[in-house]
Amino acid sequence: MRFLRALCRILFALTFIVSGALKLLDPVGTGLIVKEYLDFMHLGFLESAAVALGIALATLEFTIGICVLSGLRIRFMAWVALILTALFTLLTLYLVLYNPISDCGCFGEAIHLTNTQTFLKNVVLLVLAVLIFLGRKRATMVATPVIEWSFIGLFAILALSVAVRAAATIPQVDFTAYSVGTSLDELAQENQARYETTFLYTKDGHTEEFALDNLPDDSWTYLDSKTVQVGGSTKMAQVDFTLDQMDGPVLAVTVYNPDALQPENQARIERFCQAAREQGIEPVLYGPTAPYVTADRKSLMTLNRSNGGAVYFYDGMIVAKWANLELDEADLGAVLQEDPDVLVLRHRIREQIYVSILIVGALVLLVLSRVLCKLLVRNKRR
Repeated sequence: MRFLRALCRILFALTFIVSGALKLLDPVGTGLIVKEYLDFMHLGFLESAAVALGIALATLEFTIGICVLSGLRIRFMAWVALILTALFTLLTLYLVLYNPISDCGCFGEAIHLTNTQTFLKNVVLLVLAVLIFLGRKRATMVATPVIEWSFIGLFAILALSVAVRAAATIPQVDFTAYSVGTSLDELAQENQARYETTFLYTKDGHTEEFALDNLPDDSWTYLDSKTVQVGGSTKMAQVDFTLDQMDGPVLAVTVYNPDALQPENQARIERFCQAAREQGIEPVLYGPTAPYVTADRKSLMTLNRSNGGAVYFYDGMIVAKWANLELDEADLGAVLQEDPDVLVLRHRIREQIYVSILIVGALVLLVLSRVLCKLLVRNKRR
């Protein structure tokens, strides 16, 4: 029984930690999902706070997962986990019944689940949460309440720092369709929805399906046809972004909300574009309306999470991205002189290092919290 309780805590905690962490890595993307929820719940007046609400929810998920895993304030957190999971389950049941949105966004852009899959996942989590709740009184305090809350605060600060950094610039780990190293041409081919039509014929009471290139002779009687999707994705149409020029270097500046650009943001764009022109590249400014080259707002946000950021393509492949705050003329010059494949490789290495640092940092803090709590409790007993 003790093993079962421990297994329930681990499975529940890891799910919450991963779910919260993936959303924290991309707070702007999380804000887009929150906005969809607010829209169908008729809470559109809160849309301006969508990113902040997403960060708050993701931080709560991450912190609950850490607490359930480590035992920090476990009796209180068992209540919070049960209530939150029950609310999630009811919400996803509504999604299954009425389908107001197609993707719950539980794991950000990294993992996409259907509404039915999300509901079943939450049912399992709810069962785990109930078992954790029923066993909460058997749990012992790790340390005094003040010490435990202090460590919980540290984990929350760690989570918030990751989200704030990503919100101010761009995600350090990109799970979108337009991550560095992606070829627009290959992406379009891979994700273009592909369909197959089959034809139903009958003969002597026997019904059979035939493909278009293998239709039967005139002795068969046609009944019906059906078309099913056999590959690709219809979702890509919602974030479609194309370039008129696919050969050589292309610099795109994406402004998905022109009204939100401050004078200093605009000044950085102008200096960056001028530096590109001096290198022989005419930048293309994309936006939702004229005078920009028009593109879908969601496409622009998917391409670059930063309003007024830039993306460098070479032969249709995404090579580098900058947030508006990171637009630097010297950095642009260095990027343009470097081999595109080398730049993509370096970027992927940086992503792996960043993820490794976060995982190791969280584990070290988790172990330190347990060790320090035990030492402090032991010294207090003396």
